[in-house]
Amino acid sequence: MPELDPKKSLQAVYARALARERTRAKLTQDQLGGHPAIMVSGKLIGHVENCRRPPTIRLSTGLDKALDLEEFFESLYIHWADEEGPPSAIWEYSELEHQANSIKVYAQSTICGLLQNEDYAREIFKRAHREERVGELVAARIARQEILHRDDPPWLVVLIEETAIRRVVGDREVMRRQLAHLLTLAAEPNITVLVVPSGAPVFPGGAFTLLGFPDSPDVAFVEAVGGHSQIVDNRAQVRELAVLYDRISSEALPVADSEKLIRGVLEDL
Repeated sequence: MPELDPKKSLQAVYARALARERTRAKLTQDQLGGHPAIMVSGKLIGHVENCRRPPTIRLSTGLDKALDLEEFFESLYIHWADEEGPPSAIWEYSELEHQANSIKVYAQSTICGLLQNEDYAREIFKRAHREERVGELVAARIARQEILHRDDPPWLVVLIEETAIRRVVGDREVMRRQLAHLLTLAAEPNITVLVVPSGAPVFPGGAFTLLGFPDSPDVAFVEAVGGHSQIVDNRAQVRELAVLYDRISSEALPVADSEKLIRGVLEDL
């Protein structure tokens, strides 16, 4: 985690300024996060104030509106991004995910982040990150899942390739717990899990997510290795991905058959 010293880090300058301006406005982290211009969790605000996660341009402009500041946090963000480089698109995605009322995911080689348990997520992250960073990444991933259990959870539909169900991540015990967790979540009324069988046609491209919002156009998130994932808000491109999602969905097993396959793999482990 970056050291919270404004003399050494622009991110720390941003973090200190956020805590100061929020306190000056007499707002809790939850109250500020719930402002219509921001709409993120109070925990996310806390993580930014503690330098546990980077700011984004969307959050920065929202903070300026919520705190009645003229391009203050936006300017801080621009200077920080010029110095450190722009943050991974996953951080902006997590903010958008919090606002979405529908989430459609196509997962290929692994079970998607919203459906992962801690052990499975840790196995995924430890292959690509330093040990001291893994804990933070796992905590951030699990925190994202809070949206599934709030009073107004989004509708979540996940298409998972059969290979992701059968692929043993970590060891058999880790995979058994993960598949049991997946079945538990799939029983929730707002969550649908569909397995795309191995015999289905192969579709081009990689994993992606479609986010639907009540009062704004849909947005897509296209995953890529090495932190090169991206937010897609071009309407024509989002429509293309929506059509592709429907085509893949048409090849998936029905809900009952998907559950039966997952349960069968779990029992065989």
